[in-house]
Amino acid sequence: MSTIDINSPINFIETNDNNLQNNTNSLNLQKNFLNLLVAQIKNQDPTNPIKNSDLTSQLAQINTTNGIERLNSIALQFSNQISKNQSIQLSSLIGRHIIIPNKKIIHTKDTETKFGIQLFENATSVKIKITDENNKVLHIKEIKDIKSGIYTFAWDGKDLDNKSVITGKYNISVIAKNKDKDVPVKSLSEVVVNSIIMSANDPIIDLGDAGKIKASNIREILK
Repeated sequence: MSTIDINSPINFIETNDNNLQNNTNSLNLQKNFLNLLVAQIKNQDPTNPIKNSDLTSQLAQINTTNGIERLNSIALQFSNQISKNQSIQLSSLIGRHIIIPNKKIIHTKDTETKFGIQLFENATSVKIKITDENNKVLHIKEIKDIKSGIYTFAWDGKDLDNKSVITGKYNISVIAKNKDKDVPVKSLSEVVVNSIIMSANDPIIDLGDAGKIKASNIREILK
């Protein structure tokens, strides 16, 4: 795995070594096949010469094999290009604020902190609480008749007594209901992207103190 950080240049130079190798393999395959075919024609039994249909069939085989090789080569190039484009797009997130599923928020004193919910079904009521490490309730937000989707809100960092809380991590809890039925919901929080860790599978987003997540867990990119 490799790490992309904001100071690392992105190399846009592409090499054609693989393309050259693939083309060489295809040409060698054709040349060998044609040599064998010529030898077969030269040494054929005069009383039972090779038929035109057999010749056509063998030529079709080499064309099919060559076509498959070319298709595989194109598919590989396409896959590599997608990976490069994804790397470039993800590297542009470094330093940006994003919204992810999280049961905690990181708050800086006297600044607004964004948080949110991902609601999987319509709900008649949603209740969100922000609490400290002692489970003291600092902020409550209630919503009525809300449709499924992703919603973000801002907390001014003040408790229920209108006093500013200190910098630190705080808990988010959310309960959603459709009348008496519980509705599946996730709490979301705002974090900052520190770096991108590229891997063969889903790239990893390094969030510093907030930990690491997969790129597929990003719910929103904030402006």
